[in-house]
Amino acid sequence: MKLKELSELVQGELYGDGDLEFNRISTPQNPKDKTVVFCQRAEDVERLKGLEVFPVVSQTVDFPNYIKVKEVRLALAKFLAHAYPEEHPSGISPKAYMEEGVSLGKDVYVGPFVYLGKDVVLEDGVKVYPFCYIGDGVRIGKGSVLFSGVHVYPGCVIGQGVRIHSGSVIGADGFGYYIGSEGIFKLNHIGKVVVEDFVEIGANTCIDRALIEETKIGKNTKIDNLVQIGHNCIVGEFNVIAGQSGLGGSVKTGKNVVLAGQVAVADHVSLGDNVVVSGKAGVSKNLESGGVYGGGIPAMEWSKWKRLYAYILKLPELFKERKHEDKDST
Repeated sequence: MKLKELSELVQGELYGDGDLEFNRISTPQNPKDKTVVFCQRAEDVERLKGLEVFPVVSQTVDFPNYIKVKEVRLALAKFLAHAYPEEHPSGISPKAYMEEGVSLGKDVYVGPFVYLGKDVVLEDGVKVYPFCYIGDGVRIGKGSVLFSGVHVYPGCVIGQGVRIHSGSVIGADGFGYYIGSEGIFKLNHIGKVVVEDFVEIGANTCIDRALIEETKIGKNTKIDNLVQIGHNCIVGEFNVIAGQSGLGGSVKTGKNVVLAGQVAVADHVSLGDNVVVSGKAGVSKNLESGGVYGGGIPAMEWSKWKRLYAYILKLPELFKERKHEDKDST
């Protein structure tokens, strides 16, 4: 690929000879000659000095041939999608098992040892990899991909362009029981899960079905590996939920919410639009829109936590001073 072709692809500004060609991509940590390197930090560029490489950067640099863009990571995403497109097979394996009423669109892939229940609908371009279970009445939208070992319980709805990675379970019963003097009684969950368009769900993530209505994951939301979404949660559009986070039952999030790793949100809590919660925080009450929260358990407004933490660091010194004052007074 030539540099001028790459600059057009990523909508960047070309410096140097656009007819120069590179043979592949390499990383700033291990740069190779004749490669393109996407550099997000100044120190990344420094590692490239003395090598015949072609940086993609967001600022002017002292290199003979490079491309300047507004967002390096966005340029990287465009390049990877173009140069290394994901490929999927087509066709129905004779080792797959389908119940009555299954409807298959064009260019569908159903791998070996897949089970499709009654009245399942796979729209055009859906790919279902080996060992997946798709329960009765499930509908999966155009172009969605379910990687090996995904389980979708009966009645759930998956939108178009959805990606669900291995080991994930969509639509298992929520953790709902009556607990009283007569014992523990299970609440039969008769709702479903609705995953809207262009959602990505990481490996070994569980999204529980609703008790009566639906658990919903909003459009374009991205969920990491090992995340738990409880029953009746309504997750908004364009959310980003990092690994080992957990949402209790009936949690509601607005648009553009970000939950960092190991965030826990208690039952029935609502998070407003554009809320950010830092890692390991526990959220036990509603959070207003636009705030950055963190500081452990319970989560609090981030600027308050930083002030409090500064005071905590000073406590040993304050106790030491107080001890000397008490000694002097005696």
